[in-house]
Amino acid sequence: MLRATSIRSALQKSSSPIFQKNRPATHTARVAMGNCLTTCAAAAPKYEIVVKGDPASGLTVLADCPFSHRALLAIEEKKVPYTRTYVDLDNKPQWLLDINPDGTVPVLKDLATGTWTVGSDVVSDLMEKEFPEPSVGTVAGSPDVAGSLLGAFKGFLNAEGGKDSKDSKEKEAKLREVLAELDAFLDGKQYIGGDIVCQTDFLVMPRLYHMKVACKEFRGWEMGAGEYENVKAYMDRFMARDSWKNTAYGEALVVKGWERHGVKRV
Repeated sequence: MLRATSIRSALQKSSSPIFQKNRPATHTARVAMGNCLTTCAAAAPKYEIVVKGDPASGLTVLADCPFSHRALLAIEEKKVPYTRTYVDLDNKPQWLLDINPDGTVPVLKDLATGTWTVGSDVVSDLMEKEFPEPSVGTVAGSPDVAGSLLGAFKGFLNAEGGKDSKDSKEKEAKLREVLAELDAFLDGKQYIGGDIVCQTDFLVMPRLYHMKVACKEFRGWEMGAGEYENVKAYMDRFMARDSWKNTAYGEALVVKGWERHGVKRV
């Protein structure tokens, strides 16, 4: 097994995905069969993906990481059989740090070759490369819209002062700008990719879900009646897909995740 120092050296030399052959056989995370669509549920898994789990469940339940969610959506849309390994990001196991010294998830193992791939965007592109049908395009080739959504709603959640403070109003305005841009882009479209989903959908949908839940919980804010109707319809449409149902986690986990990051209610 490559040591962490070897991986760091590889990172310094190249921007390519991180690959590692093996991992210790014993670890504390639980492994569960991924909820891939019924068309491939009986097939032997091709990948193991390491994602954020909920420690309160004994690491048997998927937690609220939008980066993990993005990669899982990419796998589910391709109907690829896989297993999940859940980890506690507050108590990262050494084997995860050996694979990825940054300790971030997701990381994906090819069970045939033993190689590891790091990062939600890289995992998403790998799925398109290895399983081109149905095509969802590449990350770089998908529409560039709502890329600042995460930063916009994080800024709003962490705004100084109460709901009527200057900082809160300014950051709410920035969030509204992003939502208005997305709403206009979605006009006449089923998904960001048009009639079919694309890589940007996998990026944006988990963030919209986090925004909807967290802004209501911590700021008492939500998209009002008559506002951003295209965004609302898009969210409902996407959340009806099997890929979302198979990777969903409850609103309570979203709230707990943002509390973990120090967000306070106002």
